[in-house]
Amino acid sequence: MDFQVAVNQILILFTIMCIGFIAKKSKLVNENTEKSLSSVLLNISLPALMLSSINVDYSPETLPNMLRILYITIVLYIAVIIFANITAKLFRFQYPLAGTYINLLTFANVGFMGFPIANALFGTIGILYATVANLIFNVLLWTYGIITINKEGSIDFKKLLNIGTITSALTIILFISKFRMPLILLNALDMVGDMTTPISMILIGSFIADINSVKSFFDWRIGVISFFRLLLIPITLAFILGRLGINNTVTSLCTILAAAPSGTTNAIFAKQFNAEPIFTSVAVFVTTLLFLITLPCIIYVLNSYILI
Repeated sequence: MDFQVAVNQILILFTIMCIGFIAKKSKLVNENTEKSLSSVLLNISLPALMLSSINVDYSPETLPNMLRILYITIVLYIAVIIFANITAKLFRFQYPLAGTYINLLTFANVGFMGFPIANALFGTIGILYATVANLIFNVLLWTYGIITINKEGSIDFKKLLNIGTITSALTIILFISKFRMPLILLNALDMVGDMTTPISMILIGSFIADINSVKSFFDWRIGVISFFRLLLIPITLAFILGRLGINNTVTSLCTILAAAPSGTTNAIFAKQFNAEPIFTSVAVFVTTLLFLITLPCIIYVLNSYILI
């Protein structure tokens, strides 16, 4: 992974985020616009992006890499959940802060950040690989994530059948079966999927514009979450995968996805269940903003110390 190319891609994404930030501050974008764009992103452009990735050239390494990413993602989630629970007790966080803290560490922004970054750095194959991780993300989010944030609630298994989970599973099945889409349909999905990155970055810039207090950056709890989420987890994963001799593509992609900021879904859940909604929203915003600084650091570590 070329460091300069990666940094250039990040700068492009940052520029689009700035456009979203300015648009929100100048009131060209409001909450209704954000809701509409979020709906288009999650229900139309992102599913189209995932499905269009099945026509990627099939190589002998593709399926084994998908399996490696599946195993690594499952183990990573288990490890992060254990780590988050232990540190929550060490910091003596009480419910609902403890549940919010655990979810902020566990569930990164795969949809809004993970896919655009994977697409920018790895191309179509990155989208296919990220789809595998997204499937695990969705299953755990709507089971463990709900239990953690809502102690009195129960799992609604119908929620597992959401468009993200269904599209992820369908994409993997179609690719494994070596199904190839007609050119017209593929081009249409490509065009729709191409909206994912700009919409994601505009929305994130718009969300960041809602941070009104500089004091939010100096809350030690958010500092801890940012350090664990953006640096400790991905760097630890990178060194472990490097030691295990996992190939560069899988190591790079898993590390980049693990380095993503806390997901916006955490803020939505916190508001829904009245579990520290303001704290959670600020944590999501701050980790997203700091991600612009930490991601180049992660890529530098990968290139300098991990990848061979």
